[in-house]
Amino acid sequence: MTNQKVIFAKVILPLRFEGEVSYIIPESIADSVKPGSFVTVKFSGREYIAIVEEVTDENPNYKGRILEIESIVEKPPLSSNVIELWRWMAEYYMCTTGEVYRAAFPSASFNQTVKRVKKRVQATEKKRELPNELSEKQKNAYIKITEQLSAGITTLLKGVTGSGKTEIYINLAEEVLNSGRNVLYMLPEIALSRQLSHRLEKIFRDKLLVYHSGQTASERRLVFEKIMEGSGPYIVLGLRSAVFLPFNSLGLVIIDEEHDSSYKQNEPSPRYNGHDTALVLAKLFNAGVVMGSATPSLESLYNALSGRYSLIELNEKFYSDHSPKVEIIDTVREEKRGQMEGIFSRKTISAIENCINIGEQVLIFRNRRSYSPFVQCIYCGHIPMCTSCNVSVSYHKSKGLLTCHYCGQSIRFNTICTKCGKPGLKERGSGTEMVEEQIVKLLPEARIARFDAETTQSRSEQRRIIKEFASGQLDILVGTQMLSKGFDFSKLTLIVIIHADSMFSTEDFRAGERALQMLTQLAGRGGRRDKEASVIIQTAQPENNIYRMFVEANDDFGAELSDRKEFGYPPFVRLIKIIVKNKNIKELNNFALKYTHYLNTADSICFTGPFAPPVDIVRGEHIINFLIKLPRTKDVKSVKRALYDHTVKMVKNEGHGLKLWFDVDPY
Repeated sequence: MTNQKVIFAKVILPLRFEGEVSYIIPESIADSVKPGSFVTVKFSGREYIAIVEEVTDENPNYKGRILEIESIVEKPPLSSNVIELWRWMAEYYMCTTGEVYRAAFPSASFNQTVKRVKKRVQATEKKRELPNELSEKQKNAYIKITEQLSAGITTLLKGVTGSGKTEIYINLAEEVLNSGRNVLYMLPEIALSRQLSHRLEKIFRDKLLVYHSGQTASERRLVFEKIMEGSGPYIVLGLRSAVFLPFNSLGLVIIDEEHDSSYKQNEPSPRYNGHDTALVLAKLFNAGVVMGSATPSLESLYNALSGRYSLIELNEKFYSDHSPKVEIIDTVREEKRGQMEGIFSRKTISAIENCINIGEQVLIFRNRRSYSPFVQCIYCGHIPMCTSCNVSVSYHKSKGLLTCHYCGQSIRFNTICTKCGKPGLKERGSGTEMVEEQIVKLLPEARIARFDAETTQSRSEQRRIIKEFASGQLDILVGTQMLSKGFDFSKLTLIVIIHADSMFSTEDFRAGERALQMLTQLAGRGGRRDKEASVIIQTAQPENNIYRMFVEANDDFGAELSDRKEFGYPPFVRLIKIIVKNKNIKELNNFALKYTHYLNTADSICFTGPFAPPVDIVRGEHIINFLIKLPRTKDVKSVKRALYDHTVKMVKNEGHGLKLWFDVDPY
């Protein structure tokens, strides 16, 4: 009897686990197990579905008994490119492959999903529409893009709002689908995907798959299984999580609204950027990449200017080429002259009235939900705070609640001050709820709705409000940044921005860039056909340089790039933010001292900290941050690996009360 050689499988478990885990492959399934296979294994007394990362005859360096794989799961194996992407994400975003695995897989019963797919496929058997014919300028851009894609060059399509970027994407996608390869079409937000999916479904019918967190687990599972089976080709319309789909082939990646910060995941781990991860995914499959925006990120523009990307521009709208008429209203001066009605200037009210009187529509933008961001006692100055977070509670008048926007804790609003006992609590500042209330009082005959996180908690409410505004059943829509991109309203001609200066109130080095992007995107919601759009900006800082750049349609960030280079910010350095939490402030401070000592002695690390974030207590946990800057010229992989390994050891030595994570490329 000959001795059978023992074969081992190194596996990935859906756990935050440091180190490698290996199992013996039983002889009965040895021919079926390969990298990417799904297998059931026992770990710490529980059974998990693991993914085989590597098959080897090398005995793992492990003390103790090595268990056998329980069974193989009858699923198509993941491609080597998917496993490679997971490895890259774990290394780059400084987490474990188990955390990537856990983020990648939706949970649902596949049997339930199969039933749903049959119904959905039957419902989509409709006559196919053809893509719209491209204009001459669109054709020229399309030809240039296809040339760049053929040469393997990533393309940045910078097109003004309404220039027809979507039609170019559709034509590119159809060409790739006809070649038998999948297309990934990425968007930053669910609301945009719902609007675009109706258009794409008419053209691509059952080749269209939609994938985002707003779907049920079984809906996401259905898309996952279809991609895994390789029965396409498909065009997948998805948000950032779509990069986790188990593609076997991929011919094109489209990243629309590429500047948008929603591509970055902040919680939980992996804290990845879907935009950047999609670029790596495309590279693994040798797929083409087209990124588009009316307001590209400074990092992408820098990459285009330095020759890493190809830059193609569409500077004219498809239907007309009217630049928006911009009026900046100095609210401080208007207040002194007695020309303010609450939070609105009389000029603004007059412009709104004129607009709706001729059958056109108005969008009022205030990027803060609630009635007012805080309340304050007029007698003693006391501001009610959240009992679990170091932040003031916001007043939601319609619900009669003071609510913390960090932990969700709410209490009933009462005018009695808990500090001095007098009935002096009054609202301070304004949110969308107050904006809506005031405009209703000023224009009682107007048909008005509010579109923010509170009024659109359900899919049906979101669809209803957008449908009513798009069909002309509403005159005025009050909303937050949820309305700033992607929507196409043919009768919208006036955009009003209230308290515009709040866009600069953050300590983010990107504040100016983001403010200009927001203004440009908002202006792009109006004048989408042959009508001219007007934008009114109410501000206490009318001389701000960003407003001047917006009025002049000047997006030359040369001075900004020079400042970033001088002070060490992207795109010239890589940033890693380290967030540390503990309910015990003394233990947190002790760790901060030790960690500061380590960073001071570590090679090639420039850092600031520890420093407290603007809100330094959330859900009872105290928070401190460190910010690390790594020059792009350095071997960042080895520096990050050393930083990660040493930090993990330090955290383990601190016990269970301490939480620490890395936010690579904070956005």
